[in-house]
Amino acid sequence: MNTPSRDLAATLDPSDELLIDAEAGSLPPPQATPVRGAADRFLLGASLVLIAFNLRPVFSSASALLPEIRSELGLTALGASLLTTLPVVCLGAFSPLAPRLAQRLGSERTLLGVILLLTLGTALRGLSSVPLLFIGTALAGACIAVGNVLLPGLVKRDFAGRAALMTGFYTMALCAGAASAAGLTLPIEHALGGSLQGALAIWALPALVVGLIWLPQVLRSGGKARRNGFMSKASGGIGSPGR
Repeated sequence: MNTPSRDLAATLDPSDELLIDAEAGSLPPPQATPVRGAADRFLLGASLVLIAFNLRPVFSSASALLPEIRSELGLTALGASLLTTLPVVCLGAFSPLAPRLAQRLGSERTLLGVILLLTLGTALRGLSSVPLLFIGTALAGACIAVGNVLLPGLVKRDFAGRAALMTGFYTMALCAGAASAAGLTLPIEHALGGSLQGALAIWALPALVVGLIWLPQVLRSGGKARRNGFMSKASGGIGSPGR
């Protein structure tokens, strides 16, 4: 009686429930980037975890400094609410762009662009300008939205045998990034002599460092970025008819 149900449950991969594949249902499954040795594989995994770490400080660093931001920049209560809500709005608005960017540019290149623009957006928040504060926050929020979608797919692609473990690592890194920014931003402001701008902009430094660490992955993918499984079926990608 229950045999079909048990067979169906047995065919399900538990790690699939932990991941969101941006290409599922619309694009062929991505092929893993060749990794030659244990050192390369460790660097790839560490890079993904460090990228995840940098996807949350934008949120918690601004929240920790919100009273200072209001007093120094003259933000009203409405302006402060918009500032804290803007990244969340960007998460919903820009997440759908991630699969298209990965399809056109390759996941490695797209993620490098995300990191560099995240660095720029975070640095812009350190300038004494309300418009640049909002522009930098929106730019960083858009980058975080794309990164949130790409990271699970990359983990599933390059660590298919240990997807659950790697998912745990990068989820832990997301929480660590948020907690670090929440707990360290005020001490950093005091260490910088009460500089609000420096405390906001300093979180661009770890993002820049991670961008440099991620660069070898982009160089390794080279001209194969568009053939990593993100080509559309219509354009003759992997798994399309006639291949």
